[in-house]
Amino acid sequence: MNSWSRCKVPVLFALVILLPVVLAALTLRQGWYEPGTRNKGAWLDQEVYLLQPLPPHQSQWRLVYLAARRCEAQCQQVPELMSRIQSALGRNLDKLELVQLTDAPPRGANGAVRAGDMMLVDSQGLAILRYEVPASTAAWPLLGKAVLSDLQQLLKYQRGVQ
Repeated sequence: MNSWSRCKVPVLFALVILLPVVLAALTLRQGWYEPGTRNKGAWLDQEVYLLQPLPPHQSQWRLVYLAARRCEAQCQQVPELMSRIQSALGRNLDKLELVQLTDAPPRGANGAVRAGDMMLVDSQGLAILRYEVPASTAAWPLLGKAVLSDLQQLLKYQRGVQ
């Protein structure tokens, strides 16, 4: 019996075990893997409390629009976009509250929150995701889909926690 036929099974077994590990390490080291996220909005790096907390028995998300002090005709249409997002939730319609703030962003925000942004805020008043409202109303349907997608994902996660 030659030596290869005797070693064939252990060598092939080692290759089957080690090859995926080596390929995964190579993929990470070479930068071929880009970690993806499912969210469409931008996560805030710091804690920004925009609103007062809701009572414990209410678990509602709030979609907040930070309106500029001098609002042009285009930004006056954003509440209509927000109501369309809310109505697109269907049976989860009551789990979203729409809020429009005209005050300046909180002092501790350090540029994380700007006037003209749309924010998803949890029941504790903490801003979670930020969306830049595009200047062109032609891009608003994409913004609406992005907010709706993130909101549906958050509602799904929340349902599993309760």
